[in-house]
Amino acid sequence: MDEGVAEQLLLALCRRSTGDVHLDLAELDSIDVRGLLTLLRGAAAMCAGYLVLHNAPTSLRSMLDVIRDAVGDSGLRVV
Repeated sequence: MDEGVAEQLLLALCRRSTGDVHLDLAELDSIDVRGLLTLLRGAAAMCAGYLVLHNAPTSLRSMLDVIRDAVGDSGLRVV
């Protein structure tokens, strides 16, 4: 799937949610900065609840550790 299409789908899902949106990232081996920004945009678009990430790859967890203070309570949760 094209990255732009995936981002638009995630944003549409998050905007229409009435509670938490859960994403299972078990099949994702790694993620780059653009992917992280897409997830943060999705979390910011939430009307209610959180964007909850399950089975996040190490690369995503590492990037979040670096920027955690800058993004604060972004609506993104990693479990």
